[in-house]
Amino acid sequence: MSVDIVSGESPPAPPRGSARRARALAAIALALLGLWARGLPSFVAWEVARDHERCFGRRLLPARLWSSDPAEVRDWLESRGTPTPFLPAHPNDADLVGVRYCPLADRVAAHVYYGGVGVRPVSIFLLSGPARIGDGWSGRARGLHVRLLRAAGRTVAIVGENEADVAATARSFTSTVATSPVPRRPRG
Repeated sequence: MSVDIVSGESPPAPPRGSARRARALAAIALALLGLWARGLPSFVAWEVARDHERCFGRRLLPARLWSSDPAEVRDWLESRGTPTPFLPAHPNDADLVGVRYCPLADRVAAHVYYGGVGVRPVSIFLLSGPARIGDGWSGRARGLHVRLLRAAGRTVAIVGENEADVAATARSFTSTVATSPVPRRPRG
């Protein structure tokens, strides 16, 4: 066995802490990317579609309150600090079943369940946190139809297998205000 001696300088060692600094910068960039993506409608849609599948994929829904009364569900949510728009009892053929809080990827949402025998389930999510939806957003995520809208100052996500079911549920959050002209008093 022989040993060759090579003259010359060895490459300089990287400065101490540069790998640590690079990891810290990568972590900061990743965190900023996550904060930016958090409010994207497509990301929010992915979150709620995933939870809809997870909850309705179980043999028994994981509701914390079982009720078909929209006022009772609304009172339960508001007693826990969640401002809630008026909820429909039967937005399509599905019945109100119950509610629970669900952890999503980056937030917690109130998940209101609608279902029944022989009907396609629909979910309404009352979201906290940002969602850059403007006047609303509609699309597909994980093979499900998702609509994001604002109702009573909240971001609401509606998820279902059928686009008509989701549209019918979304219409239940629109309100119309009728006004009549004020009658004028006769002068004199």
